[in-house]
Amino acid sequence: MAHFGKDLDNFSAARTVQIIGSETNEHFTTYTIEVTVGSFTWTVKHRYSEFHELHEKLVMGFKLDKSLLPPKKLFGNQTEAFIKKRQNDLQVYLQTVLHYLAHHPPPCLTFFLDFHLYEIHGITQALAEDLYNRGETILQSREVYQVTPLQLYSLTERLKLPEPTCDSGDVKKDLGHILDFITRTKHLQICGSTDPVGTSNINMNQLRFDLSLFKSLQSLEVISCNFQMVRGLETIKQTLNIFNVYRTAKTIKEVVLQDVARWKGEDGTQLVGGWDHVTHADFSHNFIKEIDDSVPILWRVEHVNLSHNQLEGVQHLQHLSQMTHLDLSHNRLRVLDSLHTKLGNLKCLLLSENCIESLQGFSKLFSLEILDVSDNKIAKVSSMNSMDATLLLCLTLRLVVATYVALLYIYCHLVVTTYVTLLAQSVWSVPITSHGC
Repeated sequence: MAHFGKDLDNFSAARTVQIIGSETNEHFTTYTIEVTVGSFTWTVKHRYSEFHELHEKLVMGFKLDKSLLPPKKLFGNQTEAFIKKRQNDLQVYLQTVLHYLAHHPPPCLTFFLDFHLYEIHGITQALAEDLYNRGETILQSREVYQVTPLQLYSLTERLKLPEPTCDSGDVKKDLGHILDFITRTKHLQICGSTDPVGTSNINMNQLRFDLSLFKSLQSLEVISCNFQMVRGLETIKQTLNIFNVYRTAKTIKEVVLQDVARWKGEDGTQLVGGWDHVTHADFSHNFIKEIDDSVPILWRVEHVNLSHNQLEGVQHLQHLSQMTHLDLSHNRLRVLDSLHTKLGNLKCLLLSENCIESLQGFSKLFSLEILDVSDNKIAKVSSMNSMDATLLLCLTLRLVVATYVALLYIYCHLVVTTYVTLLAQSVWSVPITSHGC
């Protein structure tokens, strides 16, 4: 993103301010100002009275010629001819002021033109002032700090410029407040969007940004972003414990490996660093269709949430030997075979809202304590017989079947079968007869 204030000796069409229209009601006229910086454009609307307030500040603070602003007119100021002339005069006024103050645009002028929303100096200064006021409170309360890709991009680009950290002269807007905060903050949320930012043509999900300065991050939440634009993941790998990504990814690989072309050797040896400290990974509410072979890079993860995706199978999870909780609800799973070979140490398995028809693949999951298969297509009691009776005794099973009668029959069948099996294995010698339900 280009920027005002540092390279405007040759004021060109690439950096312009013009008034492109006006709106009039019975009381006043509002002028629409279009600001262009490089390839980015935005609009801001102001009345003449707001131009006058700006001008008064510039005259007092920067000795601007008082006659530069078109004068007020009490009568006849609503005619079409007058409005058009005033629009042209105000445009010349803005262009003159910006050219005159290009190297050090004052805060009142940059705020008037919404630089704090769309231009890198304005954005980073607003961010610095916010952290000056409440940065310590956020850190002490361990609050999650929310930022946008546009803010992170602006910071990344601002740090590349050979300028002092406090170029505005206001100590509250010193870049040092941001740098101090981001090296200490532990919890970050990045919220992107596919919509243009405000009145601009800026697509924040096409802006590249760097997380290398976040040296202490323990949790990161990414929402509706373009993960290919993120840099600095190798740094946050060193400290991150909780990794959540929503409405962002089509594959797991694009999140954990990004665009790494070769991450495994011919013998299967991992060639890149893993996410060695991540114990909780939530990739729910994405567009993931398969669990790809990049999963082992999350080798230490214990809790995995892949719900609300488009999964049709379960692959590669056998590499996650420390995983105890897995949420695969709201996917497209139909057949799950030999799950004990893939999910051997699992304690909690959530599978609601899929298309599962049978539980035959669920036997030998000896560590399982919680199983949710509600809202599937399981209708046959016989599919339950393969599950070990001793497992079912300690299992919290939520099973919704086609009818209430079928549900009641399953419950009775499981309770009686489990009770009989345990008594038969005990030291008691009293013969037991099961009459069913």
